[in-house]
Amino acid sequence: MKSKIVMILSNPFKVDPRVYKEAKTLVKNGYDVTILAWDRDGIYPEKEEMEGIHIRRIRVRSKYGSILSFLASLPIFYLRALFSLLRMEFDIIHTHDFDTALLGAIFKLLRKKKWVYDIHDIYFTRISLLKEKNSYGLIQSFLHWLEVTFAKWADVVIVVTKSLGGNHEGLKEFYTSFGVPPDKIKVIWNTPMRSIFSCYPQLDLKKSDRLTVGYIGSIRTVSNFIPLFEVAKKRGYKLLFVGGGKSRKDVEKLARNYPEVDVEFIDNVPYELVPNYYKLCDVLYSYFPPIENVRRAINTKVFESAFLGVPPIVSGDSLMEDFVTIYRCGIPLDELTLEKLEMAIEKAKHLKFSKRPFHEKWVWERQEEKIIETYKEVIK
Repeated sequence: MKSKIVMILSNPFKVDPRVYKEAKTLVKNGYDVTILAWDRDGIYPEKEEMEGIHIRRIRVRSKYGSILSFLASLPIFYLRALFSLLRMEFDIIHTHDFDTALLGAIFKLLRKKKWVYDIHDIYFTRISLLKEKNSYGLIQSFLHWLEVTFAKWADVVIVVTKSLGGNHEGLKEFYTSFGVPPDKIKVIWNTPMRSIFSCYPQLDLKKSDRLTVGYIGSIRTVSNFIPLFEVAKKRGYKLLFVGGGKSRKDVEKLARNYPEVDVEFIDNVPYELVPNYYKLCDVLYSYFPPIENVRRAINTKVFESAFLGVPPIVSGDSLMEDFVTIYRCGIPLDELTLEKLEMAIEKAKHLKFSKRPFHEKWVWERQEEKIIETYKEVIK
């Protein structure tokens, strides 16, 4: 009999490549996977089947980017998810990120279910991200303690990064430093699927004659884009934004202050079509406000752009800096000034590097083995 897994997700499971890759890997290896997702817009099908993955959505309206709206609607989502889970038969509950972890804890306690806690980000740093600067107050201290407590309690913890042997640590080192046993933590890098990024549907898109700096992914901040617009204005670069996010409208508003800049915004696109948009870029922009989570992360878009031969500009003093330095595939930016950003873009556009490591080592197909081994351990 197939082991049944239920994944809990605080988004509607639309353009969430990591969850899709994990679920698809498990289905391919004989597991029965249901995703219980939170539809905050109330516009997606309540039931859907995708490549053998069962998707069930809970409609609870909530405004993205608003803490008050989120806090008001989260208990309602929890209750409705709880009632749904009580009616379901499953062996393992797999919660994605801190905002769904409580449900994993409840079912481990009440139903003795195995719990996989999948950590994509350090959640307490989200407040810093909203402020776009480091901060650590009473609320963040409590969230920090709770995140670590959940990680200690879960049967298995999945994180997305660890040290590469350079100057910076990843998420694994963060949690072990607060007492989470190292052997409980499994590192599943958020790398691209070679099968998709090597052979994808070709769109009829025309690359600009101007040097194009692209940003692909969810737009969550604004301050890091202001110098980019200034440099684009000075040098005549084109800017390409692909994706949504809570701050997209603010960045669109920012763009209206720069009528001289050729800027294009594209909505979220299906995962298998994303490579087409990298091909429109000469340089990828992946610089973020210097908070704890950024220092320990490697943005999945850095892996993807390197796979396709597009050099990224990344945050300095971070694990991303170690990555692009080791593989000589991008430019770290230690400080976001107009002069340094302009120099980084000019240097990046001439950068040539071997794509072989990103086609062989840094691909999802290498991560699949670790996921299956992790689940075998959980089921024992």
